Amino acid sequence: MAHFIKKAASISSISLISRILGMIRDAIIAFIFGADTVSDAFFIAFRPFDLVRKMMSDGILSSSFIPLFAEQFAQNKKEQAAAMFLNALFFISIAGALMVGLGIYFAPFWVDLFAPGYGAGSYSHTLSCLLFRIMMPYMFIVFFVALSMSVLHASGNFHVPAATPVLLNLCIITAAVIFSNQFTPKIAVLAIGVTAGGIVQLAFQIPSLAKLGMFDFKTFVRVNPHVKKAFITLGPSMIGAAAFQINLLVAGLTASKLDPGAVSYLNYAERLVQFPLALVASPVATVLLPMLSAMAGARCLKPGQPSGGVPRFNFFDQTEETQDLRLLFDAGIRMVFFLIIPATVGIIALNRPIVLLLFGRGAFDLTAVDQTGQCLVFMILGVWAVAGTRLFVAFHYALSNIRRPFMAGVVSIGCNVLLCRFFVERMGVTGLSLSVSLSAVAGFILLAASRPFGIRGRGVLVCACRAVFMSVIMFFLVRWIWGLWSDSSRIIQAAGLVISISIGAGGYLVGTRLTSNPEMVMLTRIFLKQK
Repeated sequence: MAHFIKKAASISSISLISRILGMIRDAIIAFIFGADTVSDAFFIAFRPFDLVRKMMSDGILSSSFIPLFAEQFAQNKKEQAAAMFLNALFFISIAGALMVGLGIYFAPFWVDLFAPGYGAGSYSHTLSCLLFRIMMPYMFIVFFVALSMSVLHASGNFHVPAATPVLLNLCIITAAVIFSNQFTPKIAVLAIGVTAGGIVQLAFQIPSLAKLGMFDFKTFVRVNPHVKKAFITLGPSMIGAAAFQINLLVAGLTASKLDPGAVSYLNYAERLVQFPLALVASPVATVLLPMLSAMAGARCLKPGQPSGGVPRFNFFDQTEETQDLRLLFDAGIRMVFFLIIPATVGIIALNRPIVLLLFGRGAFDLTAVDQTGQCLVFMILGVWAVAGTRLFVAFHYALSNIRRPFMAGVVSIGCNVLLCRFFVERMGVTGLSLSVSLSAVAGFILLAASRPFGIRGRGVLVCACRAVFMSVIMFFLVRWIWGLWSDSSRIIQAAGLVISISIGAGGYLVGTRLTSNPEMVMLTRIFLKQK
């Protein structure tokens, strides 16, 4: 258990660097391009690439490929694992090349699809098509990077994939700061930065794959039954694992019909929502999926073994002879709720100061700050459900069960389509954020209600209630502290925001420790190595 938590924490620390760079990247984009027609065009063009990247690396390919690949590693069948990788790479290369060609040729059609509010021949439509074509090679790279990330995760290498997004952010930042005045239109530099970042990401991961022996071409076969099975489940896996991203896409499509800037408001709000998800939920889900997959695969080797225990694996925990799937998942989801609920409440308490100090300069005016802050509040309300869904989906997929996540995804997407139409007429762009949150809650409730394999729902609920209680206290503490700095200069406000966040986080952790919160006690024992 300790090894699991520490692995997730190490990934979270790398993700923190990536997210900080992501915030710097978005702040630079906001400063240079603001929130208007030009920035909307870039976010519309970039949305499909970002969506596919997240679905392939965090959802579709990981959830369908890792359980089968991890089983090969658990059984020490490295030649079969290499054969799986090369066969998957063969088909992904063909699919990626076709998508790049068709994407460049049919760019106007794709822009019409992702931005129905842009009229053909308009400046926004033409600019989006240009940016889309520039970034199209990145689509091919996304498939390769996602496959390599799945392989590295399944083999126990979490740090290289976690560091990969850092490179993409660095490339975009470098392009925007150094070369933005050398292109016409100016916004094209961001699209070039995305494509260059993809190439750097791919080059960074190839040595790790070679070290694992994945490029043993003697093992290549044109048809691999495991790869075939993984690809068959891609469609249902997409619905189950990437419902949140699909809902954001639907919200963006609807926002393209609103006033200029609406797409950008949603995008910047989503970036901030992704911050706690990347630091808390994603690391736990990333470690949980291959870990449970390998455990389940090894359990199949010994039919007479008790259902809860499986042999220890070198890549997981050297000190424990057995693992329990249910207890591991229970600890993971309780830890996620323990951390993500106060993060949610803290962002709600400081939503406008965060947006103002991160983006509120240059071309990003006060109207954009207010609209982004409102979108952030409504979108962050459902982040706990998104986090919980990621863990439940990882648990189901590790055991090769895609039916329940698929049903939950269908429910979530269906609710979002209906709620977007309802709320956008009454609340505008902020209603789209609320729709995404409520839809995430609907999908999570369906998954949680199933309570697979004896998961103790009561313990998770009690954990969430304790976190909410302490977070409410933290909310008023943070608001009061921020009030002491709110009317100061920009530099003083920035320092006050850091102090407010630090005191709020510290107060929450101290309060949970003084009240002997089980999750806090677990963290203390793990990281202080207490018995």
